Amino acid sequence: MKKAITVALTLGLVAASLAMPAEAAKVKKKKPVKKVTRVVEIPYTGGGVGVSSPAASGGVCPFTEPGSATCIEIAPMPNERYISIEIKDALPTTVAGFISQGDVDGDGINDLYGDFCGAHTEPVELQGGAALVRVSFYPGVCANAGGVSLPTTGTIVATFSNLP
Repeated sequence: MKKAITVALTLGLVAASLAMPAEAAKVKKKKPVKKVTRVVEIPYTGGGVGVSSPAASGGVCPFTEPGSATCIEIAPMPNERYISIEIKDALPTTVAGFISQGDVDGDGINDLYGDFCGAHTEPVELQGGAALVRVSFYPGVCANAGGVSLPTTGTIVATFSNLP
């Protein structure tokens, strides 16, 4: 009787060890997350007011229509965590600017971040989650000493992505 139990246990262990690799093969490997981008192009007319300095210190947002008092703002989609901005102006100069998403840190003042001169070289992580993104620019000198900033008429190109 002991021999029969020992043989049965041995056969059970052998069968279980053979079944485990089959079960392990059924586990699917996670696919790497694919970078997804969305490009939004916004035409603008007229420049801002303000002076460029090494930190974003002024400027205005372009309006939805000339003469209106409504700033152009872009709503990020739920999976979008990064943004990069490029400003294509009618003049062959770089345009200094920054992005903001309202009062991100809760101090009652709109927060400015994502400074650029002409364009971002790398995507910037959105600080305000799903809050509307505002792009502002101004005449003056680019903060990185990249040249004169003189926005006239052109297009703001915003590229949103889920990965940097």
